[in-house]
Amino acid sequence: MIDGSPLRVAFQGEPGAYGEEAILGYFGPQDAQPVGAPTFGAAARLVESGTVAAAMLPIESSRAGTVGDAVDVLIAGSLRVRGELLLPVRHQLLALRGVQTEEIERVVSHPQALAQCAALLTEHGWQPIPGGDTASAARSLAESGDRHTAVIASVHAAARHGLEILADLGEERNLTRFVIVTLPERGVPRGTGPLAPPPDAPRAAIISFETKHVPGALHDALGAFAEAGVNLSRIESRPTRNVQWEYRFLVQIEGDTDRPPASKALATLRQRAHGVEVLGNFPSARAPSPGG
Repeated sequence: MIDGSPLRVAFQGEPGAYGEEAILGYFGPQDAQPVGAPTFGAAARLVESGTVAAAMLPIESSRAGTVGDAVDVLIAGSLRVRGELLLPVRHQLLALRGVQTEEIERVVSHPQALAQCAALLTEHGWQPIPGGDTASAARSLAESGDRHTAVIASVHAAARHGLEILADLGEERNLTRFVIVTLPERGVPRGTGPLAPPPDAPRAAIISFETKHVPGALHDALGAFAEAGVNLSRIESRPTRNVQWEYRFLVQIEGDTDRPPASKALATLRQRAHGVEVLGNFPSARAPSPGG
């Protein structure tokens, strides 16, 4: 909350989406006003224009891996990471009231949700159909009256759109990592919701960089962290937009790049790689207990 007003935070999707749930879980329902956007890029542009103070972007699923579109927005834009959280995701299979499982022919949802439930779809022979997000898939189904289509969405989406829960698809350790991003010159208040890290949480940082296209270049770059005794908690590569078959690397480290030993590792990395950018220093999230 800023000056007594709820913090406006953008997310990709409609009311009932997991992004909205992440915002309320991090900041608390009284301190945040979620603002939906059609895409991750649109959510970022709301921040860049000053329409909202921050955006909540999912960057990784414990079941389906990287959320590539959101990571690309983070790498390519000017926003910086101010916090992270791990949201327990408990998908539900939803259909119109009275529909039986045997009637289902196809399942619509966000591509990440479909990927997380791929085994179930294959088992039943249901056709997966990618949609914009879980909440909009639920709304569209409620409006369509289609008895042969189901959606994967949340309990909140089921209640909001009057759909029936055919099956609970959740698993205790299905988590999605979200990051809170703002303009570089702007911070956000510390989250006070149940999913926010505690005030004394250890620090983490996300760094992106590119290397020369020669043998051993990536090994040398990553060696900067090992030599300084800094642990890497995550690493991935994304295609660059300028040159085909060249990649930008993204790493998340334990520590703060403003302080040793992470600052020492960063200085060495700048000597061995190019385009080095610190995308944010922030309190590290901790996994919620299985009981909630």
